[in-house]
Amino acid sequence: MHWYERQPERWRAEQRIASQLLDGSCNGIDADGVAFVEGVFHVRSGHGHVYESVTIRIEYPHSFPDRGQPPRVVLLSHRDRWEVCADAHIYSDWSLCLFVPGETPVDFSRADSLTGLFAVLHTFLFKEHLFQRALKRQLVTGVVPEWPGESRSHGRTGVAEAVREIGKVGRNEPCPCGSGRKFKVCCMRLIGR
Repeated sequence: MHWYERQPERWRAEQRIASQLLDGSCNGIDADGVAFVEGVFHVRSGHGHVYESVTIRIEYPHSFPDRGQPPRVVLLSHRDRWEVCADAHIYSDWSLCLFVPGETPVDFSRADSLTGLFAVLHTFLFKEHLFQRALKRQLVTGVVPEWPGESRSHGRTGVAEAVREIGKVGRNEPCPCGSGRKFKVCCMRLIGR
């Protein structure tokens, strides 16, 4: 049984939050049984100026929310104008590298966690907007852009950086990579602890 069948009230809450924060919000279950919400998200300044309007899809892992795995955010728009590269924190499948799951401020066990994810996404997309503009300027100036603000490396290196900063992660605690498995059977050996 899928999480949205076991917890229909939680799935309705996710849909309700998405409809409030996304224009043209839609939701469903794909052929693989993955629940998703999608729509247009506006990145605004404090004064209401729209920097970007992006179409996103949020896909929920099968074990959501029980095992602490965060939803995956995929960029559906901007594929014709933004570049995919590690420094842009956009993977080749257009999913976004928002954070190392183990150090996100969002508690995905909470029914209102999607609101927190959208807050993180807003900050991320504003930085992405700035970074992508800098990438275009690089063609003229030759100046290699840097991500605006703090960031982690990608993959296991980023998880190792997070573990060093977090401090002790117990062997039986959830792995900071967000896999939903225990640290001892996931990243612990790979990052040399």
